Amino acid sequence: MAFFQRLIVASSSTVPRQCMTASVLFGTGDAIAQLAVEKKSFDNYDYVRTLRLGLYGGAIFAPIMSVWFRTLEKVPGVPGSFANVAGKVALDQGLAAPNMLAVFFTATTLMAGGSTADVKKKLDTSYWSTLKTSWAVWIPVQGLNMAFVPVGQRLLFVNVVSLAWNTFLAAVAAGGGDKASSEAKQGNLRESEGEALVRPADLELSEVKVK
Repeated sequence: MAFFQRLIVASSSTVPRQCMTASVLFGTGDAIAQLAVEKKSFDNYDYVRTLRLGLYGGAIFAPIMSVWFRTLEKVPGVPGSFANVAGKVALDQGLAAPNMLAVFFTATTLMAGGSTADVKKKLDTSYWSTLKTSWAVWIPVQGLNMAFVPVGQRLLFVNVVSLAWNTFLAAVAAGGGDKASSEAKQGNLRESEGEALVRPADLELSEVKVK
């Protein structure tokens, strides 16, 4: 028990440590997505994709959410009361969750070399369905988080629970890879016959891969 208490303090006591923890867990989520969900071998494993997601978790997600959780402490009411917790969860899932999901798809698409048109396409195809799944998962999780977890450890709690969620997000962000690859090959064949051109953005989209 003492070991776990020291681990919690070590990984959540400062913002840099929170960022490092988030980076590791986001990268781990992508690794699980590639190896367990997408059934990739180490021969065709996309290490750059894992690095991108780790970078997103540590450099974008964690700093924003660290500030956000401290901001939520300003919600009026007795800390831990039903009204206080409900207000925090409503703000978190009504404001932060939709915006952070859009940031996730935008950042990971652009980091993979996609264009703004690719971002729009990704949001059109994946945003709403992923947000609905997010609400189903995170409304009860954040209710427990806001009610029982100390504010300084809430990001760590989210990051740990996010291991499974990040695996799902990584798979969604990289969704359609096989289909896009097949279409690209067909497009290259048509190009050689003078019938069509393959847009580089379509090829990059297949490689697009983290509250």
